[in-house]
Amino acid sequence: MLDEQTQAQLTAEQKQDIEDAIISVTLSSHHRIDIRKSFPFFGTRYYLVFLLGRDFRKRLRKESTLVRIVVTILILSGLLFATLCVLLTLYMIKSAVGIDLIHDFHVGIWDWWLSLRNK
Repeated sequence: MLDEQTQAQLTAEQKQDIEDAIISVTLSSHHRIDIRKSFPFFGTRYYLVFLLGRDFRKRLRKESTLVRIVVTILILSGLLFATLCVLLTLYMIKSAVGIDLIHDFHVGIWDWWLSLRNK
């Protein structure tokens, strides 16, 4: 923040140039994906930032072993969940079409789903 005396000496064009320079330094990025959104939620504003791109920093950040373990568990859990969702979707499509991969063997999810729909 500029003091009042300095701010009073600047023209409107100079003020705009300073504002543009600050915004270009802080907000501009060279990321392939740059999503910055803010939204109101129960009278308070929140923001969401998602950046994806190459890391050009000279020094790498030091991460603790615990952080690496937690991130690995989260990624593996997400992949497992996504795989199970895909398999369940394929199973439901197979059952809806009426294809039996193993003769007279059914897991029962399709019958359970139909029983829920008929209630």
